Amino acid sequence: MKKEIDSKTLLQVSPLQPRRANVLSTVALVLVAVAVLLPLLLADQPFTIVMFSHAFIAAMLAVSLDMLTGNTGLLSFGHAAWFGFGAYVAGLLARSLTADLLLVLVMTALPTLIFALIVGAIFLRQVGKTFAILTLAFSQVLYSLVFVAGSTTGGEDGLQGVPAPTLFGITLAGQNTWYWLLLGVLLAMIAGVLYLRSTPLGRAWLGLRDNAQRARFIGMDVFRLKLIAYAVSATLASLTGALFVLFNGAVTPEVLGWFQSGKILMYVVLGGVGSVVGPALGAIVFTFAENAISSFTDAWMVYFGALFVIVVIVAPGGLYGLFEPLRAKLLARSGTEVDR
Repeated sequence: MKKEIDSKTLLQVSPLQPRRANVLSTVALVLVAVAVLLPLLLADQPFTIVMFSHAFIAAMLAVSLDMLTGNTGLLSFGHAAWFGFGAYVAGLLARSLTADLLLVLVMTALPTLIFALIVGAIFLRQVGKTFAILTLAFSQVLYSLVFVAGSTTGGEDGLQGVPAPTLFGITLAGQNTWYWLLLGVLLAMIAGVLYLRSTPLGRAWLGLRDNAQRARFIGMDVFRLKLIAYAVSATLASLTGALFVLFNGAVTPEVLGWFQSGKILMYVVLGGVGSVVGPALGAIVFTFAENAISSFTDAWMVYFGALFVIVVIVAPGGLYGLFEPLRAKLLARSGTEVDR
């Protein structure tokens, strides 16, 4: 006998996914709204707004590295190379050619993409530790080149006097303007990486990350997939470097060093590798924690290192992993409400 389904039964068997997605979207929108309004809420704390701007730049770097490590499993010890490359290219362009923000970003991204494809085609022939060491060596080579070409790059003093950029004829100045600009770029970058992950290309990356041999066995072009991820990751880091130098008006060789690369890697691990949002969160927390601890002691790295180890042990999934129980409760609660 065929069972009839009335409206009540239909409601009970309806999928809960849209309602659950709405709950997460609402939470995300509230957080974004708070972030947008923050400069107005903290109008009497300009230093905090500037700190957030620096934290957003760090978050962009973290997202760019997670684009590579979180999607393919490739580990880079020299990601700062692309950050510094973009900073110096954009700084030189702004000083000698144009200060138009969009033009500078495009003219920084194109050579970075080409250069990254060439470098990636060489480095990605290697795997594991060898690839990681090659990326570190590459960053140190670029670091040395800054001093070799000191007449152009400023050498040890760095590239100074980079003018404030313009956007549609308007000069971008003021801490609030930069806060909103950097926040917008960060959100766009996160959204873009999340979108890429949802595409067939993104799913192929995740398959490669989980089991490279199986991916190769079923016919995936593993080398091409790695090369695309590496080039996109490098370009995102380079664009971040461009925004960094335009925001600060100067750049020094330290942005290319191994210490900077180590910090970027710490952002990702602290936030949660592969979660996209997690590395951004880790970078923001790291930036403020670094500033707070260093204001009390010169040995801040010792204390911060100990804190980092504790976080990794207690929360192997990073800070993002700590929010998973809360996320699960929100989803469960939304499901319960639908059942009612």
